[in-house]
This record gives sequence, C-alpha cells and structure tokens, in this order.
Amino acid sequence: MAQNFLYKAKNRSGQLITGTIMAENESAVASYVRDQGYFVTAIKSKRGNASLNDFMNKFQRVTMKEMAVFCRQFSTMVDAGLPIVTCLGILIEQTANPKFKSVLQDVYKQVKEGETFSKSLGLYPDVFPNLMINMIEAGELGGILDNVLERLAVYFEKEYKMRGKVKSALTYPAVIMLAAIACVVAVLVFVMPTFVTMFKDMNLELPLLTQVLIDVSNALQNHGLLILAVLIALIIAFVQAYKKNRKFHFSVDNVLLKLPIFGEILKKIAVARFSRTLGTLVKSGVSLLMALDVVKKSSGNLVVFDALENARENVKEGISFSRTLSDSPLFPSMVTQMIAIGEESGAMDRMLEKIADFYESEVDDVVSRLSSILEPVIIMFLGITVGTIIMAIMIPLFSLVSGQGMK
Repeated sequence: MAQNFLYKAKNRSGQLITGTIMAENESAVASYVRDQGYFVTAIKSKRGNASLNDFMNKFQRVTMKEMAVFCRQFSTMVDAGLPIVTCLGILIEQTANPKFKSVLQDVYKQVKEGETFSKSLGLYPDVFPNLMINMIEAGELGGILDNVLERLAVYFEKEYKMRGKVKSALTYPAVIMLAAIACVVAVLVFVMPTFVTMFKDMNLELPLLTQVLIDVSNALQNHGLLILAVLIALIIAFVQAYKKNRKFHFSVDNVLLKLPIFGEILKKIAVARFSRTLGTLVKSGVSLLMALDVVKKSSGNLVVFDALENARENVKEGISFSRTLSDSPLFPSMVTQMIAIGEESGAMDRMLEKIADFYESEVDDVVSRLSSILEPVIIMFLGITVGTIIMAIMIPLFSLVSGQGMK
C-alpha cells in the first residue's frame, strides 16, 4: 500500500533538496530521486501523517488555474525535447497542491512502467477532464503532444477567466443579500420582542401587517433551529433530486435557461464553452463524433447535453453538423451559419474558435451590465423590506397617538 515518504537529497552542485512523495516503499522513493539526477541522503516514512493527509486530500480540488499552469509548463518542456517522465518529475517538485502532487506521482509511476500518458491520466477522471485525456491521446498518436498541451493551456486559461468574471459579478450581490437577510432576522429576533411587549402593555389593536410580523418573529424565536434544519433538509433534498432524478434535473436546467438576464448569461456561456471545447478537440485531431461525446459531458447543463447528444446521433447518420444544430433553439443562427461555412471550407476548428471568442466577449458585456442592474434592484429590495418593518411597528404607535388604537 502506498504511503507518504519524506526524502532528502543533493543535486550535482551539492545543494540540499527535500520533498515528499507517495510510494510503495523506500526503494521506489530512492529510484524516483535518482531518476531526477539527485543523490539520496535520507528517506523517512511519514506514517503518522499519511491517513490525515489522505483525508485532507479528499476535500482538496485541482483548480482550473493549476491545470492551466501544468499544461503550459508541460508544453514548454516537451517542446524543448525532454522525455515525459522527466517533465513529470520536474512538475511534481514544483506542485504545491498535495492532492495534485500525489496524483502526478502515481501518473509518473504508471508512465515509467510503460503505460501511455493519456491512459495514466485516465485513471483520475475526477482530476483530469475527458477533454484533456482525449486531446492528449490524439497528441500522442499524432506526435504533436507539445501543440496539444499548448492548446489545453489556452483552453483552461480562457475557461478560468470566464468563470472568474461571472463569479466576481455575482459575489457582491450575493454577499449583500445574505447580509440583508441576516439583518432582518436579527431585527425580528432581538428588536421586535421589545415592541411586542410594549404593544401588549398598551392593549393596542394591531393591524394585519404588524400581526404577521409578530408571528414571524415568534416563529423565529421559538422554532428558529427547527426552521433552519428544515431549510437545510430542503436544500439537501433539492440537490439530491437534481443529481439523481433526470427529469427533475432537466426541468431545473430548462427553467434556468429561461430566466431573465441570468438565462441569457447561461446560454452565452454554454455556446462559448461548447465552441471553445469542440474547436480545441477538432484542432487537435479528435474525430467529430468523439469530440461531441466529450463536449456534451462537459456542458454542465442537461438541456445542452440532450441537444448535443441529438446532434451526435444525426451526424452519425450522415446529417451535416450545422443542420442538426439549427434544429435546436439553444444555438443562434449565427453559430450554425459559421459552422456551415467551416464545414464547407474545411476550417471548422477556426470558425469554432471565432464563435467562442465572440460569445466570451458577449459574456463579459452581459456580466458587466449585470452588476449595474443588480445594484439598484438590491437597494430597492432593502428599502422595501426595511420600510415594511418600520410601517408594521409605527402604524400601531400612530394609532395610539391619534387615540384610535385604545380599546
């Protein structure tokens, strides 16, 4: 069983090198270190921390940025003529993410034992996407692994930037909304009871709005934990149904695509991702049918998945790709027309890249507008909420002052 080892070694200039590696035994560690051109001085098992490290690794993720850097560095080294095993050894030393480091160590071992690079990556589908595995397999067969890795680096970089822009645009509104909800709950739980006591002492006749607010306040005070537990249970049930019930999953994805503003963003992201992924695969020598199979799995939306699955089946039967896409409302006419031109001219990969560039730019514009739209909406929501609470409290007091609220 593999375990963590700490090793110390010296390079040719006598500089001390330290590192950790997952291996079966000390001999495997020594072999790995010598392959890097180092002289082993000490190897020590980290048995006590192995289980803890394994546990922590389960919760770690390999980010899109880390994958982009990995592909970029790998491409540079392969282009310089370094063997894959040597490239992996260098990248293992430079990788800070423990989970990624452990996975690369296992890939290194597999490649060293004679397995192909793409099949070794395929053992870790939770780390390396199908897109990457299929492209690297095509690169190995065509002898263009450095070019493929360069294209993968560009793909991951663009995907990372697009996700980052969307997240940054949505983070501010989400934080403001959560803060507003927390403030309202705090007022209802801690401030409202003071007014409730005052209203009771004055024997006031309460309007419906005030009574509803008091009932909500009482519910939060007396059953707050139960309400929170029910909300969490509903969220968990929703997520499980979304994952396991295909009909429900499809319905939710379909509703999301039809939402005002957000639906537009999701459609543009879907088209941009589809075009970028398919263009990258086709340019790397992957067949259209295999590329569509990869693209549909990475779409992230079941409506898009079904549309691409239908397109794949039609292409398989001999129908042109652009024609089958034109039957789906997801793909604008500009997209299908450009793909048709690409099919006729034999430059579909370049057309797909142009489509991706255009829609990524569109996503940037819509996201920028989204921030300016959401800010006044949030302010209006806060104003209405605060105004409603103030009205519910002040109406009985005004009645008291005017002498109409006394029984």
